[in-house]
Amino acid sequence: MDNLTPQDLFSPSKAREQRAQAADWAQIDTWLSYRYSGRTVPSFERNEETLKVLRELMMANERADEEVTMFQRVEREACKELEEDESDTRKKTRNLEDEKLLENIKAQLTVEGSAALHALASTAVVLNTPTANPETMAHTLIQHTSASQTLTNNLNHIQSLQRYLEKQQSLLRAQLNELQSNPAFATPPNLQRQTTEQVRQTKHLRTKIREYEDKLSSLQSAQSRNTTTPGSKNISSAEAIADMLEQQTTLNTLKEKVEALEEEVKEFTGLPADKEAARKEVGKLEVKLDNMRRRRDALFGELVGK
Repeated sequence: MDNLTPQDLFSPSKAREQRAQAADWAQIDTWLSYRYSGRTVPSFERNEETLKVLRELMMANERADEEVTMFQRVEREACKELEEDESDTRKKTRNLEDEKLLENIKAQLTVEGSAALHALASTAVVLNTPTANPETMAHTLIQHTSASQTLTNNLNHIQSLQRYLEKQQSLLRAQLNELQSNPAFATPPNLQRQTTEQVRQTKHLRTKIREYEDKLSSLQSAQSRNTTTPGSKNISSAEAIADMLEQQTTLNTLKEKVEALEEEVKEFTGLPADKEAARKEVGKLEVKLDNMRRRRDALFGELVGK
């Protein structure tokens, strides 16, 4: 790039050529730095001939590296195949020796011994033990027996639980059917009207109670005034007392009626205003009451059994 003239700076072909050479020199510098492994790269003249030689040298070096890598890979694969062949050969030889030894043992065994050997081998295969050692097989057999017993117990427990759930499901279905079909559990058709009427009567009676309480207060005030007057007014005081007692009796009667109505209204406290929703709520409460009765009977039965 030092040999560029002012005219070359405005030539597109020269600019492309200079960029290509700069990229080649960067690649050469990277390759030399890798080859010298951190050591200082010797200085040399940077011209086209040197670039051409270094480029050819780099390409030859890369081809040589690829050939060495390929040779090493082929060598490793060949060694692996040889090792596998040797391992297969040893296995085949060992298998043949084992088969010959087994045949010789079988030939020397009696009928009972052959049956015992076959039973031992079958047991080892079934238990999946790596060896036919009796102690190892015994431990494995104990483990299998314990696991089998545990699974059997769990299965019995699950079956019992399933039967219990099926029984409870049948009972719940029967109760649901009874609640839906039995007229005794049906909500009265005029429940909402009765509730409204009882609330209205309660308000009316409370108003009456306040009126009678006011009258009673007035009578008590009049009585207190009459007791301070001369004896000629004793007759009117006696009549006032009788009237007061009569009104007190009426007041007590009204209070009892109000309390009775309030108790009846309390039974419907919390029910929704809608008739169908009130019926459903009453049905739920009746189911809850039925369950509590069953629980009470069961507890009583347990106490009697004890």
